Amino acid sequence: MRLSIVSLGLACLLVAPPSPASVHHRAAARRTGSGAARVHGTLAHGPEARQAWHVGGSARDGEGNLGHTRASGVAGPGGRIAGGHRTTKSSDGTITRQGGVVAEGADGGTVRGGRSVQRSPDGAVQAGYTVNGQGAAGGSFSQSASRTRSADGERMASRQTLASGARGSFQGSTTGADGTLDHASTITGANGNSYQGQTSLTRGEGLSHTGTCTNAQGQTFDCK
Repeated sequence: MRLSIVSLGLACLLVAPPSPASVHHRAAARRTGSGAARVHGTLAHGPEARQAWHVGGSARDGEGNLGHTRASGVAGPGGRIAGGHRTTKSSDGTITRQGGVVAEGADGGTVRGGRSVQRSPDGAVQAGYTVNGQGAAGGSFSQSASRTRSADGERMASRQTLASGARGSFQGSTTGADGTLDHASTITGANGNSYQGQTSLTRGEGLSHTGTCTNAQGQTFDCK
């Protein structure tokens, strides 16, 4: 089922030219062979270049596949943000949800992120997300994660994180499965000193941890 509901909604909005302060709304319905689609959209303009919009819609094809899409955003002197999501249900019962968001501040800082979840008829689940950002002063961060659950209930998950700025950087990784959890991290300061640590937790065995501190010349020293 290939139908850009958001594109149709935006097309509805563009029919009406913007004015300094105004609100426009459009809605439409369309039959596509043995399927059908409905879309709607609203666009609002305010003073000082302020703007808000929303589009959404639903579609069904002749094979029983369903789709719902929503997206919205606002913008003004302080920055802008927009996001949306799409949910589909296939004729075999598989449900998929995808979404994303992007934001930008007036100072140039940005954040972007996305996520997805898929549930199969047998109970299996696959999910994940990513997010990253850039600060106005040059710092940055990113994180991604995923998790799965099999049809028989077995679970696995992982997450990775990166961050850096004027004061140093951080890198971390975490993985988990039924009964185990492992985490590793590296922290580096602006002076070049660094810390590397590993932590493990195992059901029935307990917790273990090791850590090493190193200076800018590569020599180890006691971590305090």
